[in-house]
Amino acid sequence: MDTITKSSHISYRFKEDVEILENEDTIVATSPCNQLKIAHLSPALRHVLMMLSERACSVQGMNEALITAHEESMLATFYRYLSLLIRYQMVYVYAGREDEQIPLATLIPISPSFQHRWADIQANQSYRMSRFAYVRRDEERFQYVESPLSHARLRLDCSVAAGVLYQLGTAVTPVELAQMLPGEDVDNVISVLTLLVMGNFVFPTTHEGRLSEDDDERYMQWDFHDLLFHSRSRMGRHNNMVGGIYRFLHRIPPQPAVKPMSWSVTIPLLRPDMDRLAEVDPGLTAVMEARTSIRDYGDRPMTVAQLGEFLYRVARIKEVSHDGNMYDVTKRPYPNGGSCYEIEFYLTIDRCEGLTPGFYWYDPLSHGLFFIQGPDKDTEKLLSDASRGGFDHPQVVITLAARFQRVSWKYESIAYALILKNVGVIYATMYLVATAMDLAPCALGAGDSDLFTKLSGSDYLKETSVGEFLLGSKRVQTP
Repeated sequence: MDTITKSSHISYRFKEDVEILENEDTIVATSPCNQLKIAHLSPALRHVLMMLSERACSVQGMNEALITAHEESMLATFYRYLSLLIRYQMVYVYAGREDEQIPLATLIPISPSFQHRWADIQANQSYRMSRFAYVRRDEERFQYVESPLSHARLRLDCSVAAGVLYQLGTAVTPVELAQMLPGEDVDNVISVLTLLVMGNFVFPTTHEGRLSEDDDERYMQWDFHDLLFHSRSRMGRHNNMVGGIYRFLHRIPPQPAVKPMSWSVTIPLLRPDMDRLAEVDPGLTAVMEARTSIRDYGDRPMTVAQLGEFLYRVARIKEVSHDGNMYDVTKRPYPNGGSCYEIEFYLTIDRCEGLTPGFYWYDPLSHGLFFIQGPDKDTEKLLSDASRGGFDHPQVVITLAARFQRVSWKYESIAYALILKNVGVIYATMYLVATAMDLAPCALGAGDSDLFTKLSGSDYLKETSVGEFLLGSKRVQTP
């Protein structure tokens, strides 16, 4: 196959926030996050590296500068330094002619694991966009191509880059790609394709137009959203801020530690004697060994006293305090990331002795239930969704809803991941308490978040369901 990549249309330049200091045979590059010192440089190597701080320099231009200085032998060394600077996220790679003011696209490394490898585009080879790649807009006006398979993002600086990307939805050769964009410079089209391949957004296909990811069982078993969520909520494949940085401090007031009451009907619940329970409860080992999911319920439903004890042991607020003048926090029976305690408990009651069927919210501070509404087609749908698969109609469905901004006010990149971890902790707590109480527990894997917002009257973006748990009385086993 003929290689058609045009090196004159691929350029490099230091990022705007990188400061370059030159001293005899040394340069020191400093960014907000890294500092790199490159010493023992020849005058020609130092000159070419300094050129990158002034303007975008094409591969062809950099090669010619070294050849003119009779330092062809230093080309490999130069590109090793260039790759190091790219890995330190100090240098961008541009598509388009170096004399153009605006590039067509910009490849931006976002991880130290980015591998700077030249992409030789073959004339007769077909290429196609990965199913994991996507386009999004940032807070300003730029559009980016990103992928959980990539350690870089590609900024789309001109419409031709977007046009190239659109055509790569199907397998096409570079020749076909250029024909699909007849008004564009062929070399410009190829340069954008080159960056897409360098960034792991586009890959060569087989003769049948398939990508290796289409038939590789490692990729086949990842849904797009799962792999994206994994890559963006863990460090390693992005350069976003991560952790409890209180990013909205002094900008947006934090959500209150205790959800304000919105309903007027209050049903006090039983407060169990915890000292007595500490004496009569089975031991932890016995509870853990007996724990199992049960969706076969007794003829007589669980009682409101049992429900009150369960919620008290699982979800009550023990204490409200202040966290370093940042925001109010609470203490509850289960652990929670940052003591945010963003999870609210809503109950759909079908059968519970002493309690009217309907939809309720649990107030963890006063340990009571607030009646939201009686049974209707929506509560029936929630109950029937929970009994899919031929299981018994649940007696009680506990819906876990997250007040998202309670977590995202403090945490960046990992907020939703923390919420799901908190749901897992709550599931485990509910299983152990229900087992100790000889009730029938079962966590569900999915639920209808829009149905929940309809029932609760909440805003999907502020509070909606992230977990469901079934609870009921155990069927008495006859000998």
